[in-house]
Amino acid sequence: MSGNIFDPDEAARYYDDTSTAEFYEKCWGGEDIHIGLYATGQESVAEASAAMTRHLLENAGIAPGHRVLDIACGFGGTLRKLARSGCRATGIDISNHCVNVARKANREAGLDDRIEVEVGDFHDIDSPPDKWDAVICQEAIIHSHNRPKVFAEAHRILRPGGVFAVSDILTADKANVSRVEAAFARIGASADATIRDYQQMAEEAGLVIEHAEERQSDIRAHYEKLADQLAQPNLDLDADSVASISKSISHWQAALANGDITWVCFVARKPL
Repeated sequence: MSGNIFDPDEAARYYDDTSTAEFYEKCWGGEDIHIGLYATGQESVAEASAAMTRHLLENAGIAPGHRVLDIACGFGGTLRKLARSGCRATGIDISNHCVNVARKANREAGLDDRIEVEVGDFHDIDSPPDKWDAVICQEAIIHSHNRPKVFAEAHRILRPGGVFAVSDILTADKANVSRVEAAFARIGASADATIRDYQQMAEEAGLVIEHAEERQSDIRAHYEKLADQLAQPNLDLDADSVASISKSISHWQAALANGDITWVCFVARKPL
């Protein structure tokens, strides 16, 4: 592995950090913490993020009554979409802050009796085998220090015929790894995984990939939107935090402009 890779405790501290939490809540829209789909380019970050969730759930074929586990649920936006659609939704997240925000939002939405959220680690999921109709993970395996273990855990807890729906940020083929490492440094992620690596991890875990797509234009648009928001003079964030995050985003934009980073979505099924 390359760079300073976070272990689960360090990943939790990253998301529990006040400046990080405020950035995600104020610039990301407060509902989701993942990349969005930009059909027109006019969407807000929050609108695009919601569109991405719909896209992933539709590709996964998730339907009312399904038992769905989000293994890095963040602020719980996907869980609330699932609950409103009639699914039985459960989420885990490594961050106490994210879990608390998700629970509060669930209560305010009147959905806390239909959603369970707990602190948990996707390398070691507290679940019996063969339980879930679907497992969801949006832009989180990037934080893993043992990505094959995450795929193996998803396979273990899915019922036969269940699906693992994933979106994540990966290193592109023939990338300049130094630029990728500069982008990933703030979040403690490794630059050593490509879409082919994820496909291999899924297959070695016993999953069959049914759908896969790369969407580089969307992640470029997303980071342009974030950079624009951070440049707003009335942004209610600490000046030092804005400077630090803006510098990090400039590294992301450089890597994205050169095609070094890609964003992938795929659905893999546990065979019957």
